[in-house]
Amino acid sequence: MTVADPAYAGVGQEDTYPRLLRTPRWRWWRPLLGLLLATGSLVVGAVVVLLVALLATGGLGSTDQDAQDALDPDTVAGLLANNLIIAVIIPSAALAVLVAHRERVGWLASVTARVRWGLLGRLLPLALLVVLVFFGAGLLLPSSADTTATSPPAATLAGLLAVILLTTPLQAAAEEVGFRGYLTQAVSSFFARPAVGIVVGAAVSSVCFAFAHGLQDPWLYADRLSFGVVACWLAWRTGGLEASVALHVANNVVSLCVTAATGSLSDSLTASTLEWQFAVLDVAMMVTFAVLVDRLVRRWRPATRRVLSVGDAVGYPEQRPLTPPPAGRENPWGMG
Repeated sequence: MTVADPAYAGVGQEDTYPRLLRTPRWRWWRPLLGLLLATGSLVVGAVVVLLVALLATGGLGSTDQDAQDALDPDTVAGLLANNLIIAVIIPSAALAVLVAHRERVGWLASVTARVRWGLLGRLLPLALLVVLVFFGAGLLLPSSADTTATSPPAATLAGLLAVILLTTPLQAAAEEVGFRGYLTQAVSSFFARPAVGIVVGAAVSSVCFAFAHGLQDPWLYADRLSFGVVACWLAWRTGGLEASVALHVANNVVSLCVTAATGSLSDSLTASTLEWQFAVLDVAMMVTFAVLVDRLVRRWRPATRRVLSVGDAVGYPEQRPLTPPPAGRENPWGMG
């Protein structure tokens, strides 16, 4: 399905989700400025969240170890701070789109320039079901990892679960907005050919997403790279971030709830290795969800393309005429 506007007939026939920043306003320097602005604002926002977290926990002005303890994800305050730092990606990407690209912030969400809550609401239960089924299958696989569990105190566990349920969806959505959203769209916009832009944008964002998780062995890197590729495909196929957000939220919430209950939350967030059988199972889970989404999209037919109109470039008005219109003519500014 295409969101069409006759004012730009033919221009937007290839405006799939990764191409939404390639509008008549596009200039070669806008993505560069946007990436710099997004990175700078992300760093500033993260520092602000970090300082607030240290102040709240008494870590500011104490030893380095006290500061590290205050941000330990095995604690309620530490996990909250980590999630909020990542959540800063959303306003950072929005600022880049609005200021550097002079486009609608809504293009980060979908081809309809908004979050399609109905679609997200239908895909989230499906994602949870798929993740739970494959997570259960993973319990049956042999593993050389230490499975000794030490549950935290009940009060701590309750706090951790509350933070996970309330802020982990925001953290997962922020990563989708940053990597599958802004980074993919910004890189894709450099290329005049849509197919080339889509492929290169997906490749760059997937590689950056995998490396953003720190040092890791080949299997864990392949697992995260695969998630990036599948998430990019979902965004292209559905015309927005709803499907990839649903999968990311379901995966993170389920895994974090389990690791919080077993006292291994910090270890799971800083993991640098993954056994091959779990990587294969994880990729199978992603592909299964993608196949199911593809079937449902064929049936539900959500908007997957956009056709630009003159007024779609957003927020900012078009340049006004330097002189008022002749007497008796309609004022194009909507006054008089």
